[in-house]
Order: sequence, then C-alpha cells, then structure tokens
Amino acid sequence: MSSEATQLRRDFWTRYAELYPEDGVPSGWGRSHARVSVESADLHISLAVLGWGVGVWLRGRQGESPDAAETRLGLFKGAFQKAIGEALNQRLNFKPGTVWAEAAGGFDARREFDVNDPENWPHMAAWLHYMLRIYLRVIENALVEQD
Repeated sequence: MSSEATQLRRDFWTRYAELYPEDGVPSGWGRSHARVSVESADLHISLAVLGWGVGVWLRGRQGESPDAAETRLGLFKGAFQKAIGEALNQRLNFKPGTVWAEAAGGFDARREFDVNDPENWPHMAAWLHYMLRIYLRVIENALVEQD
C-alpha cells in the first residue's frame, strides 16, 4: 500500500464525510473500506473505494468469517434477491452501471469509476450513499417482515 494510495483514500473519505456526515464515515479515513454497523441485524455494511471504483458489501461482524455470519446473512438472502429482481425489472431505480453479485458471506454491489479523478468523487460518494440507503432499507424491511 503506497502513501499515495492512502492519501487518495483519506481525501476521498474526507469528501464523503463532508457530503454525507449522517453516514458516519470518518473524515480522513485512510483505508479502502469504511464500515457502517447495522446493529439491528448484527451485521455491517462495508463501503469501499478501490483502484477500479467503488463497492458496497453486506458482511458479518468485523473480523468474523463468512461461515460464522452465514446464518444471519441468510436471513436477508430473499430480501436482497427480491430487491435485485425489482432493480432488473426497473421497479427500483439503481444507478446505471451498478453490478450485483450474491457472494459467499454477503451481497455485493459495485460500480466502476476513475478513482484518480477528484471530479468523480462526488459521483462516487453519491453512489455509495444511495446504495447504503438501499441496503439499510432492504435489511430493515426484512426485519419487519420477520416479526
């Protein structure tokens, strides 16, 4: 990990925190992933800025293996599959360029951007914020349906 890459991430996460302070992403964060805890589901959502673009992942507790989180993640499998299906049928407005994958241990969404161009950062941050809200909504709706 180069100091240049770390500085890019710090600058990006600072911009993100300025635009969306309610998301709880720390300003100046130097890592590629920022975690947003979803205490009601005992999971977290990981927001990422990587060399190819940005991504969002639903995962277990920090440091927990995908196998250990599988049962809790499985509770949301149907809800995410339904949301993805609705997106593909144009019922839910996902941003163009969003790629979904059901991964071992979670649900992933990603979008390619030129991360080295600061002009893209507001668009990258907006996509991450938008997807975070969708992930939170899918999880909360699934929790309500389980009650």
